[in-house]
Amino acid sequence: MPVVINTMLQERAAFFERKVLADRARLIAEALETTQFGGVSLSASRFSREGEAGEFGYVVADGSGAKLVSSSPFAERLLGGLARSDGEAFSSLSLDGRQYRAVSFPVTVADRPLWILLGWNLSQEDVIHDDVLHNFLRNSLFITLPLLGLLLLLNALVVRCFFQPVLEVKRQVQALDAVRAEARLSTTNLPSEILPLADAFNAALARVERSYQLQKEFTADAAHELRTPLTVLDARLQNLPTSESRAALLDDARRMGRIVGQLLEMAKLDRPDATGGETDLLAVAREVVGDLAIEAIRKGQILGLTEPERTSSLLVLAHEQDVWHMLRNLIENAIRHTPPGTSIDVAIGADGILTVKDDGPGIPQELHEHIFKRFWRRQRSDGSGAGLGMAIVQRVAEANGGSITLRSADGQGTAFIVRLPPAG
Repeated sequence: MPVVINTMLQERAAFFERKVLADRARLIAEALETTQFGGVSLSASRFSREGEAGEFGYVVADGSGAKLVSSSPFAERLLGGLARSDGEAFSSLSLDGRQYRAVSFPVTVADRPLWILLGWNLSQEDVIHDDVLHNFLRNSLFITLPLLGLLLLLNALVVRCFFQPVLEVKRQVQALDAVRAEARLSTTNLPSEILPLADAFNAALARVERSYQLQKEFTADAAHELRTPLTVLDARLQNLPTSESRAALLDDARRMGRIVGQLLEMAKLDRPDATGGETDLLAVAREVVGDLAIEAIRKGQILGLTEPERTSSLLVLAHEQDVWHMLRNLIENAIRHTPPGTSIDVAIGADGILTVKDDGPGIPQELHEHIFKRFWRRQRSDGSGAGLGMAIVQRVAEANGGSITLRSADGQGTAFIVRLPPAG
């Protein structure tokens, strides 16, 4: 804006200067008269010489460049080189460090073409408009630049205040997950321009929640309904005569029962109220290790439990049934995927960290990212399960505010480390 205003003022000043020069040249033209010897002079009665001392200077010349009348030798030196044309011609001059505006003004005196060459000393103290215009841009920038900085700061503060609720909504969106499908975006203090978008997003979340709920209910209902037929099937197979086919069918039925049980566990864990109160981690570990010791011995493996010294109980904030399922899946996974003769150690630290470690073949590094995926199995042809065990383990840990970490390398054994929040 200051640059635009400065340009406009400079243009207006140039117009003012041209008008002053042209008017002054006309006054000189009106005062010109011929002498009895054929020369030219200025009539003293019709022209005032005020300003000739320094502000204005003039030269009257003919077509050959001869100087007929001049205000001073300096004026002749300054203006003598101006071009003479058929119309008014304005120009800017500089001499001895001073700035001048000049005009070449054609006139006719007694049928004789002459030119009035007029110069205006803009460096003269009396010419105040040029000083004002010359310093306008600099002075205005001294005021405008700090003002612009202040306005930019105010704009930044206004934009920040305006978008603060939007940033809060962004944080809420980032915190959304499948466990809290009922969560909605807060519309408090949202700008009216953003409010329709937030309302539409909440409506979409409601539809997603309903779809997700229907999926979980279907999985839970299907798993629950399948348990009874599988139990009946197992009982009927028990009554068949002993044979290899009977043993194979019993094994298949029990595997199906295990998969159905895992599906039901997943459905229960996906409920937002899956967390429970305080659970004695030592008691649950003793129970699960005791239950699975026979299976490990039958396969020729060593299953042990390492407890912290001088500790009879170790309370964690987790649902007891969840911890039971988690530990059972970890130990069963170790038994299933390690060969006979290997050792499986369940270690519980005084800080509540649970570690299930084996000295089996280990897991290559490139497969670590797949271990906790639902329905993922390293070897799908072995029919050992549905690939839900480790997904259940991770889901239990996260649903109860904990975490699980895998440490393993090909040929160096495997360790799953579970951290659950301690009670108290």
